[in-house]
Amino acid sequence: MNELQAAVAGDEPVLLAEVAAELVRGIPDHPLLGTAAAGAWLKQVELEELPELVAFARFKGELGGGPDRNNGEAAVLAWVSVNGGIAIIDEVVARAIGGREGLQVHGSLWLLIRSFKDGVFDRAMVEGIVDDLIATGMRLPVATGPALFAWAYEAGILP
Repeated sequence: MNELQAAVAGDEPVLLAEVAAELVRGIPDHPLLGTAAAGAWLKQVELEELPELVAFARFKGELGGGPDRNNGEAAVLAWVSVNGGIAIIDEVVARAIGGREGLQVHGSLWLLIRSFKDGVFDRAMVEGIVDDLIATGMRLPVATGPALFAWAYEAGILP
Protein backbone atom coordinates (compact mmCIF):
# COMPACT_ATOMS: atom_id res chain seq x y z
CA MET A 1 0.00 0.00 0.00
CA ASN A 2 3.01 2.29 0.11
CA GLU A 3 2.63 2.51 -3.67
CA LEU A 4 -0.91 3.81 -3.33
CA GLN A 5 0.17 6.39 -0.80
CA ALA A 6 2.95 7.54 -3.14
CA ALA A 7 0.54 7.68 -6.10
CA VAL A 8 -1.74 10.13 -4.29
CA ALA A 9 0.93 12.06 -2.37
CA GLY A 10 -0.01 15.39 -3.96
CA ASP A 11 -3.72 14.90 -3.40
CA GLU A 12 -6.02 14.96 -0.40
CA PRO A 13 -7.21 11.34 -0.45
CA VAL A 14 -10.32 10.41 1.48
CA LEU A 15 -11.69 7.02 2.43
CA LEU A 16 -15.46 6.97 2.69
CA ALA A 17 -17.00 4.76 5.37
CA GLU A 18 -18.84 2.74 2.72
CA VAL A 19 -15.60 2.00 0.87
CA ALA A 20 -13.86 1.11 4.14
CA ALA A 21 -16.66 -1.38 4.88
CA GLU A 22 -16.19 -2.99 1.46
CA LEU A 23 -12.44 -3.24 2.08
CA VAL A 24 -13.02 -4.88 5.46
CA ARG A 25 -15.38 -7.43 3.88
CA GLY A 26 -12.65 -8.31 1.36
CA ILE A 27 -9.85 -8.84 3.91
CA PRO A 28 -10.44 -12.60 4.34
CA ASP A 29 -9.75 -13.17 0.63
CA HIS A 30 -7.22 -10.34 0.18
CA PRO A 31 -5.41 -9.57 3.47
CA LEU A 32 -3.58 -6.53 2.08
CA LEU A 33 -6.90 -4.70 1.92
CA GLY A 34 -6.57 -4.32 5.69
CA THR A 35 -3.61 -2.04 5.12
CA ALA A 36 -5.69 0.24 2.90
CA ALA A 37 -8.64 0.23 5.30
CA ALA A 38 -6.36 1.25 8.17
CA GLY A 39 -4.29 3.77 6.22
CA ALA A 40 -3.66 6.69 8.58
CA TRP A 41 -2.69 8.78 5.55
CA LEU A 42 -6.29 8.55 4.29
CA LYS A 43 -8.79 11.01 5.70
CA GLN A 44 -11.70 8.93 6.97
CA VAL A 45 -15.00 10.59 6.04
CA GLU A 46 -18.70 9.82 6.22
CA LEU A 47 -21.60 11.13 4.23
CA GLU A 48 -23.36 13.33 6.79
CA GLU A 49 -24.68 16.45 5.12
CA LEU A 50 -28.12 16.39 3.52
CA PRO A 51 -26.83 17.07 -0.02
CA GLU A 52 -24.36 14.15 0.34
CA LEU A 53 -27.10 11.81 1.55
CA VAL A 54 -29.48 12.86 -1.22
CA ALA A 55 -26.74 12.32 -3.80
CA PHE A 56 -25.92 8.91 -2.31
CA ALA A 57 -29.57 7.84 -2.51
CA ARG A 58 -29.76 8.97 -6.14
CA PHE A 59 -26.56 7.18 -7.18
CA LYS A 60 -27.39 4.07 -5.16
CA GLY A 61 -30.82 3.94 -6.76
CA GLU A 62 -29.27 4.10 -10.19
CA LEU A 63 -26.53 1.56 -9.44
CA GLY A 64 -28.83 -0.83 -7.56
CA GLY A 65 -27.39 -4.05 -6.17
CA GLY A 66 -29.25 -4.54 -2.92
CA PRO A 67 -28.12 -3.42 0.54
CA ASP A 68 -24.48 -4.56 0.28
CA ARG A 69 -23.55 -3.88 -3.36
CA ASN A 70 -22.38 -0.67 -5.01
CA ASN A 71 -22.45 1.31 -1.76
CA GLY A 72 -18.81 2.31 -2.14
CA GLU A 73 -19.27 3.46 -5.71
CA ALA A 74 -22.45 5.39 -4.81
CA ALA A 75 -20.71 7.01 -1.83
CA VAL A 76 -17.68 8.08 -3.88
CA LEU A 77 -19.90 9.56 -6.59
CA ALA A 78 -21.97 11.36 -3.94
CA TRP A 79 -18.89 12.75 -2.18
CA VAL A 80 -17.32 14.04 -5.39
CA SER A 81 -20.61 15.47 -6.67
CA VAL A 82 -21.00 17.56 -3.51
CA ASN A 83 -17.42 18.21 -2.38
CA GLY A 84 -15.44 18.05 -5.64
CA GLY A 85 -12.31 16.09 -6.32
CA ILE A 86 -11.40 13.13 -8.47
CA ALA A 87 -13.22 9.85 -8.02
CA ILE A 88 -11.20 6.66 -8.50
CA ILE A 89 -13.70 3.94 -9.36
CA ASP A 90 -13.03 0.77 -11.31
CA GLU A 91 -16.64 -0.26 -11.80
CA VAL A 92 -17.51 0.68 -15.41
CA VAL A 93 -21.17 1.55 -14.88
CA ALA A 94 -20.37 3.84 -11.94
CA ARG A 95 -17.66 5.58 -13.99
CA ALA A 96 -20.15 6.10 -16.82
CA ILE A 97 -22.72 7.59 -14.44
CA GLY A 98 -20.10 9.92 -12.98
CA GLY A 99 -19.01 10.98 -16.46
CA ARG A 100 -22.59 11.66 -17.47
CA GLU A 101 -22.92 13.85 -14.35
CA GLY A 102 -19.80 15.82 -15.33
CA LEU A 103 -17.69 14.45 -12.48
CA GLN A 104 -13.99 13.70 -12.72
CA VAL A 105 -14.06 9.91 -12.56
CA HIS A 106 -11.18 7.63 -13.46
CA GLY A 107 -10.08 4.06 -12.80
CA SER A 108 -7.07 2.73 -10.92
CA LEU A 109 -5.09 2.36 -14.14
CA TRP A 110 -5.49 6.08 -14.82
CA LEU A 111 -4.01 6.77 -11.38
CA LEU A 112 -1.03 4.54 -12.16
CA ILE A 113 -0.46 6.19 -15.54
CA ARG A 114 -0.72 9.63 -13.91
CA SER A 115 1.93 8.52 -11.40
CA PHE A 116 4.15 7.42 -14.27
CA LYS A 117 3.64 10.70 -16.14
CA ASP A 118 4.40 12.67 -12.97
CA GLY A 119 7.62 10.69 -12.41
CA VAL A 120 6.41 9.07 -9.18
CA PHE A 121 6.86 5.56 -10.65
CA ASP A 122 8.92 4.26 -13.53
CA ARG A 123 7.45 2.01 -16.19
CA ALA A 124 8.70 -1.21 -14.57
CA MET A 125 7.13 -0.27 -11.23
CA VAL A 126 3.76 0.51 -12.85
CA GLU A 127 3.81 -2.74 -14.82
CA GLY A 128 4.65 -4.66 -11.64
CA ILE A 129 1.77 -3.04 -9.73
CA VAL A 130 -0.63 -3.96 -12.54
CA ASP A 131 0.63 -7.56 -12.49
CA ASP A 132 0.10 -7.61 -8.71
CA LEU A 133 -3.46 -6.31 -9.13
CA ILE A 134 -4.19 -8.94 -11.77
CA ALA A 135 -2.83 -11.63 -9.43
CA THR A 136 -5.47 -10.64 -6.85
CA GLY A 137 -8.21 -11.40 -9.36
CA MET A 138 -8.95 -7.75 -10.11
CA ARG A 139 -10.64 -7.39 -13.47
CA LEU A 140 -8.73 -4.98 -15.64
CA PRO A 141 -8.83 -4.16 -19.36
CA VAL A 142 -5.30 -5.55 -19.74
CA ALA A 143 -4.04 -9.10 -19.26
CA THR A 144 -0.53 -8.16 -18.09
CA GLY A 145 1.37 -5.19 -16.70
CA PRO A 146 3.41 -4.71 -19.88
CA ALA A 147 0.16 -4.42 -21.89
CA LEU A 148 -0.84 -1.35 -19.86
CA PHE A 149 1.05 1.22 -21.85
CA ALA A 150 -0.36 0.17 -25.23
CA TRP A 151 -3.84 0.21 -23.66
CA ALA A 152 -3.20 3.69 -22.18
CA TYR A 153 -2.23 5.07 -25.61
CA GLU A 154 -5.35 3.54 -27.17
CA ALA A 155 -7.54 4.90 -24.36
CA GLY A 156 -6.07 8.40 -24.79
CA ILE A 157 -4.50 8.48 -21.31
CA LEU A 158 -1.02 8.70 -22.84
CA PRO A 159 0.93 10.55 -24.13
